[in-house]
Amino acid sequence: MMEFFKILAWLLLNVAVPFLAPIALLPLLGASKTYHDSVRTLVRRSLQEGQLFWTVIAMCAAACYEAAGHVPKPEYEAISKVFTSVVIGWHVVIIVVSSVLVLLGAIDAARDELRGAAQQASKVVGPPPRIMVISIWLSAITAFTYSVTHILAN
Repeated sequence: MMEFFKILAWLLLNVAVPFLAPIALLPLLGASKTYHDSVRTLVRRSLQEGQLFWTVIAMCAAACYEAAGHVPKPEYEAISKVFTSVVIGWHVVIIVVSSVLVLLGAIDAARDELRGAAQQASKVVGPPPRIMVISIWLSAITAFTYSVTHILAN
């Protein structure tokens, strides 16, 4: 039972807080008279250019560290090398992809701002931008793979 709480605490501190705290704290602005009507806009604005990719990059780096620090039992040494190589390779690929996508999100945001469309882009109308959807999915995948890496490495 204690092992379950140990894993749950690790998940809360290393996965849930980095992803959910910035998003979960924004709705608290609804308590303020100043921002009451713009909470949905602020939440969307905080995600629409791919800002979650920064968290993905940090989690992938942490997963690489977890995998590299894994010390296997002698009888599992061969498979452990394969596990470590695959995990590090996967997360390095995700780091590169996330870096490129966050760059594209920043370029799109700068382009929209230059066009004067920044006000229109921040409205909570229409479908979410593609970069936002990709960042959410990649965040979920990274949270899963980071968690699995931690559990298997320990």
